[in-house]
Amino acid sequence: MSAPSVLMNDEPARHNPAAEAGALPHPQLVRTRDPYEARVRTQRFLNCSHRMRVLDRDEPFFARVDYRSLGGLGLMTSTYGPAVAIGCAPPIPWVTVNFVAGGAMLIEDGGTAAVADANNAAAFCFHEDLDMRWAPGLRQLMLTIDKESIERYLQNLLNEPLRHPLRFETRIDLRGSAGQGIAAAVQTMRRALTLCGKAGPPPVLAAEIEHGILTSLLLGQRHNYTDAIFSARTLPAPRVVRRVVELVDSAPQTAFTVADLAAYAGVSERSLHAAFRRQLGTSPMAYVRRRRLEQAHDELLRLDPANGARVTDVALRHGFAHTGRFAAAYRARFGEPPSATLRRLRRLSRLSRLSPSVAPTCGRRVSICLPRSSRPCRGDS
Repeated sequence: MSAPSVLMNDEPARHNPAAEAGALPHPQLVRTRDPYEARVRTQRFLNCSHRMRVLDRDEPFFARVDYRSLGGLGLMTSTYGPAVAIGCAPPIPWVTVNFVAGGAMLIEDGGTAAVADANNAAAFCFHEDLDMRWAPGLRQLMLTIDKESIERYLQNLLNEPLRHPLRFETRIDLRGSAGQGIAAAVQTMRRALTLCGKAGPPPVLAAEIEHGILTSLLLGQRHNYTDAIFSARTLPAPRVVRRVVELVDSAPQTAFTVADLAAYAGVSERSLHAAFRRQLGTSPMAYVRRRRLEQAHDELLRLDPANGARVTDVALRHGFAHTGRFAAAYRARFGEPPSATLRRLRRLSRLSRLSPSVAPTCGRRVSICLPRSSRPCRGDS
């Protein structure tokens, strides 16, 4: 396989999930020195067949493969040691995004040549035979997306059936804004799997993760429906936005996706997004996240700090995987970080145990009456 020419840049991509150290949390594992066993067990994870050939028999082979799924999504890390050649043939039920570190992967995808490396990921739809040649020591992080799920999501964006299979351009530039957005969405999924432990993210957070990944990929990476997605369409009537707002406000803890909201309104996702932008100056999911932020604030105000409540747990329950971004959004909305809300309530809780006349007031000045004092109580000014 000959390497295609690629534009080189001395500055590496800042966002490459494959470069992140550490195993996936609570994964299914493959650890073996047998190439045949590695191939067969990996096939079981992915429910599809592939070929693998070790190219350098003088180097020790040792497969380290971790796999973790989340609904229609999955993450797989792989490394084999020596150079290997891997081939796949349809039918394969996945669309994958492949990030690599520690070397280059030469790709032949249906007659089109590409290279994946530290600066370039690769998107595969598996409509034709695919061949990959891995450099020695290469590490891969592969995102798997159920093909039916992403095509259904795309169909909701278009509000019409797909006439042809979805086909992405193979190369994803990780130095561009679109590539960085895709990488960040994958890193958010990995972070959520770590924070949520073996049980995995709650439904509202899992829906946010899927929405983030599918949106960043379908809107950021060029494919055969990109022009149709961004073509102009007639906007729906204002009552459509009102109906969606009423739905979200009535059930802010429901794991709504933009597809759910569009289906409820009877319009395409793209039309709903444009209508929200025109009428409210925001997107449907940004509105949903604002309501979830308000729910998180309300929960922080209700929590008993003596029971070991943590901001991270509240954020995850309400669909925020990145606690730093949650804290920034919370501060912008409520004028203080969530930890300050919790600390204030913890402080007031201690005072109330010392003096029954002290009660949490959620930001107002507190009236404290001390016994045997001739001085008047000082209250709200």
